Amino acid sequence: MYQSPKVKPLCPPEKKPRFEDIPYADVTLKDGTPYTLKLDIYQDPQQTGPGPCIVYIFGGGWSWGEYKQVTQKAVYCRDLVRLTNQGYTIVCPDYRLISQSLFPACVHDVKGCIRFLKANAERFHIDPNRIGALGNSAGGHLAAMLALSQGHPEIEGDVGGNPAYDSSVKAACLFYAPADLPREVLLNVAKMDQEPVDLTGTEVENLSNDNANSILALAIGYTGPGHNMKTLSELIQKGDTTDPDWKYVELLKLMSPIQYVSKECPPVCLFHGGSDPLVDPSETEHLYQALTKAGADATMIEYSWGGHGPSLGPEIDQFAYTFLMNRL
Repeated sequence: MYQSPKVKPLCPPEKKPRFEDIPYADVTLKDGTPYTLKLDIYQDPQQTGPGPCIVYIFGGGWSWGEYKQVTQKAVYCRDLVRLTNQGYTIVCPDYRLISQSLFPACVHDVKGCIRFLKANAERFHIDPNRIGALGNSAGGHLAAMLALSQGHPEIEGDVGGNPAYDSSVKAACLFYAPADLPREVLLNVAKMDQEPVDLTGTEVENLSNDNANSILALAIGYTGPGHNMKTLSELIQKGDTTDPDWKYVELLKLMSPIQYVSKECPPVCLFHGGSDPLVDPSETEHLYQALTKAGADATMIEYSWGGHGPSLGPEIDQFAYTFLMNRL
């Protein structure tokens, strides 16, 4: 029976990118500093024709991690890169962390990445109609936003331009992803009065437990005197839309994949560990139920002993890769 290891080693890709450090957009950070978003493209060097593409979005609580995958402990990028032997292109994009820019910058970034890939499909030997996404934790949330919020201009943004192209993906796999951010705030606040959880080996192991539980307040800029996770929770529960701070709740809703569920969503597969110490498994169950009710094509796998990465076991991980391969 597979169980996540307590000590989780680094898990870099086993090949070098065919196209490395490709700029895909120039943005501005919250302090006004210019910043260039880049991506790496892994592909068989002999490939000349258009083929299917999987965009891997790294996790780290929107607070940590990088597209180069040199500090990551999740297995997914490494495993996906092995698919280049079967004609798949794997793309690993950078996106702005919340220390660089608040929500919704990271969503705008990954959507800009998809538009860039479609606009440059011939250059990078990608079939623009066969692009999927896979992400874990915060990366799973961003992959969910790609899959579910396509066709919603209010969350599209204009990062990198290429407005003639859409940011839709054909299918997505979401590993232990937050789905309903106001609900996640309430769950996190409830955990604050419990014993601290062991975050060792998770994507946010470098953060203290308090900071890990407060990520969503930090992500929307709900900070300063009188602003903390507990007051944010109270604001959500009160439901007073006339409160001047209600704009923060609206931003959480805007960034919630569950808000965009419809029958037209592309096929998605949701994964979660029943022993996840960071993102409550009910988040995935909640999203799956919403997708099912809407009549969307959704699959869910939950493993009782699974934690918050670096894997839910080779069989489950392989199911995710096969799910995408069969739909691209």
